[in-house]
Amino acid sequence: MNYKLPNLFLSLLLAGCLQVSADKTQQEDKPPRPSPHLSKVAVPSFQNVSDNFPKLQTNHINALDINNDGKPDLLVGGATLLLNESTPGHIAFKDITKEAGITGGGVSLAVDYNNDGFTDIATVRGALYKNNGDNTFTDVAEKLGYKPDPHGASIAAGDLDNNGFPDIIIGMGENWNNGNPQYWPLQLWHNDYGQHFDETAKTARINRSTYARSILIHDINNDGFQDIIVANYRLQPNFCWINQKNMTFFDEAQERGVKGRYAPKQVFDKNANGYYGFHYGHCIGAAFIDFDNDGQLDLWISNLVHKYVGPSQSMNYDIRGYVCDDSAILHNQKGVFTDWRTALRVPPLPVGGRGVYKGDELWSGVAVADVNLDGFEDVFIPQIYNLVYAKTRLFLNHAGKAFVDVASGVGIERIDTYAGIWADLDGDGLPDLITAGRPEKDAPAAMAVFRNTGNLETNGRSWLKVQLKSLRGTAVGAVVTAETNGLRQTRLNNAGNSSMGQQSDPLLHFGFGQLPENAQIVVTVTWPDGKSVSKTVTPNQIVSFTR
Repeated sequence: MNYKLPNLFLSLLLAGCLQVSADKTQQEDKPPRPSPHLSKVAVPSFQNVSDNFPKLQTNHINALDINNDGKPDLLVGGATLLLNESTPGHIAFKDITKEAGITGGGVSLAVDYNNDGFTDIATVRGALYKNNGDNTFTDVAEKLGYKPDPHGASIAAGDLDNNGFPDIIIGMGENWNNGNPQYWPLQLWHNDYGQHFDETAKTARINRSTYARSILIHDINNDGFQDIIVANYRLQPNFCWINQKNMTFFDEAQERGVKGRYAPKQVFDKNANGYYGFHYGHCIGAAFIDFDNDGQLDLWISNLVHKYVGPSQSMNYDIRGYVCDDSAILHNQKGVFTDWRTALRVPPLPVGGRGVYKGDELWSGVAVADVNLDGFEDVFIPQIYNLVYAKTRLFLNHAGKAFVDVASGVGIERIDTYAGIWADLDGDGLPDLITAGRPEKDAPAAMAVFRNTGNLETNGRSWLKVQLKSLRGTAVGAVVTAETNGLRQTRLNNAGNSSMGQQSDPLLHFGFGQLPENAQIVVTVTWPDGKSVSKTVTPNQIVSFTR
């Protein structure tokens, strides 16, 4: 971003992210020292199969299963619907946008709003497409009263009042207005049993005006009610709206460690003749991930972080490197989060001028999946801007002790995009990558698909996919665990993730490494109302649960 120096603190120092709480619980969760030895992990290979797809320009992608066949279909830019016709080892899609009745586009969300067992589509532009069960959709927005503010930029869903139907939350964009930005309040569209939507953000006490780039919904404090995390851009604090169980919310971002860092007098710069420091972050994407398999969902926050300090063409003296909070990998301990990024060997880029500056950290999203089936989830990070160093990153998880970037060696590097999701497109058990952007600086931008071909080690590993269906109540917000051979993993069935509300494979995916012969897996689904159901199954299949 380019800012004029006189407007910098008038328009950008708006509030905060990631300040460490001083309460007793957080003090006990001290990040470990960086692990001196890393476990060996299998590095998968990827095959670029983008030529099999239309050249679509997009910054957001949703994986969804419109016909319940267990194959992830793709909604690209909210405007193009691709039906999955893949077979193991071969990825193929058919464009059914016109016959499906999808028009318009825009940031979108796949969610079964009426619990009929078929995935519907809501958009921030005001469409609500009801799935007719035959690969066609009907826009019922006007009939159901769904009419979001036209400035919507991000979207998510979750059952916030425990009536069994998913409500829709929409975060707003901004009007930059030459450094005098204008923002609009968050919207909460309450779902009245699938029959009508009412906008209730004001009575819920969450109608704050921010540039909301990512929204996550999960029962953070484990009290049986879904809470809301809003990751905000433009040096604005993140929110952690804790559900008060009466359809009102209270922001506990500061106490829970997700607000962002605010430390305005960290550094005195004699050239600028002033004190400077963190004024929160430019958060673009966020996602839950239990990176150490302790059963608690941790939080990955991707920020766009300026790092340069010194003379520049856009201003007399650029001090943005001082004020932008870094991206964070927040470890969860009983609903309180602590930044473990340094301990996990993902160091921030240095702050400074020529000779120190090594580029900005332009993280513009986050997508989570176990790409090598070792039982620990890995992380894909897109980066924005048409710059040679703004390359996508793939952090492989070393048994919850470290993340190591291998993107340059596996052939998935792109630049200049927000897009990134994982989905097993061909049903071979390995998550494939769908992203966008440019293969190199100034090249044309388009959607890119990389088939995960694994390697000799990963291809012999076991996996399981869990399909959740809504009939008597929503499955959005369910927590699923899979346990076998001493390994217990946790996944969240969410609706909306990363930047804008992108969605990875609707089937929850688990990898287990090399399992012994006749191994069995205990799968437990805890529905949003707290009720649980378990099954004992064998690996390498799809197992379904219906609420």
